[in-house]
Amino acid sequence: MKSPSYKAVSGVIYIKGKAYYFNYGKLSNGQQPNNNTIYEIGSITKTYTGLLLSQAVHDRKIGLDDDVRKYLDGKYSNLTLDNGPITIRHLITHTSGLPLVMNCDEHTQNVKAQIDCFEKFRKEDFFKALKTVQPSDKSGENYHYSGVGTQLVGYILEQAYRMSHKELLQKYVFSRSTEKQTYLTLKQYENPNVSMGRNSEGKPVPLINGFYDYSGSMKASATSMLNYIKMYLESNNVVVKQTMSQLAGDMLHGRAYAWNTYAYNTPKKMLYHNGSSFGHSSWIALYPNQKVGIFIVTNVVTADSQQKLNEISNRIIDRLNIETD
Repeated sequence: MKSPSYKAVSGVIYIKGKAYYFNYGKLSNGQQPNNNTIYEIGSITKTYTGLLLSQAVHDRKIGLDDDVRKYLDGKYSNLTLDNGPITIRHLITHTSGLPLVMNCDEHTQNVKAQIDCFEKFRKEDFFKALKTVQPSDKSGENYHYSGVGTQLVGYILEQAYRMSHKELLQKYVFSRSTEKQTYLTLKQYENPNVSMGRNSEGKPVPLINGFYDYSGSMKASATSMLNYIKMYLESNNVVVKQTMSQLAGDMLHGRAYAWNTYAYNTPKKMLYHNGSSFGHSSWIALYPNQKVGIFIVTNVVTADSQQKLNEISNRIIDRLNIETD
């Protein structure tokens, strides 16, 4: 908060059954943020998609090592790697070689033009672009962060369950986590608790609604994120536990169901993800062995805002030095 770039920071730390909230600074409306202030959480959305996929794998509706084309209408001869087809595992672990985005990403577009494009984005636009894309890396082993991959998982989930994204979240996530302030779409004027995000120049930017909703469109309060954290650390549900299973990478740096993993063969193993929109930066980390979780969010995006949240989180956890259960 000493940096002039940051106007507001909120978050929560969960330690073995107890929650500690923190709120600093002021929002664009001059009010101090609170536990119910709603921020965009960006790519933390992907971990929700990972949990939905874990449910589908448990229900045997989707196989992790299935050819993705098994679930697609039409021919996609481009969705192959050197050693075979792109699989569901490749998509959820960012090893498919597919790009970050395929739509609304023209370099000449300003933020307003992109937002306008996002709001007109349809599923058919995604699949039209998917027919033309080529994996940038066909090894199937290297990490290439891809919103396209996660979004494709989401569309496959909709087909497998014959349910909408909202219905899937309600039935398989919110029913377990009891989140009440987590949203897929939310207009700035619809809720007085919504934070106005700002870009690196300090200019206000609109919320992202629609577009790659399985990859980055969710909004949530610290209260909701606490419930999300508690679900992972306290639930004995087999689907939730499976979500934390390592699927790719090695023990030092790996991937679970959309989560990044770190030091997974040590007592202080961690799952984490960051998030960014046009105007918000966020971070979440879970330490299953210590029953500790942390969520931090700020209403600004700078070149290093996500990195700073990561560093702050690590310093907090290091200072707490909580013993393994």
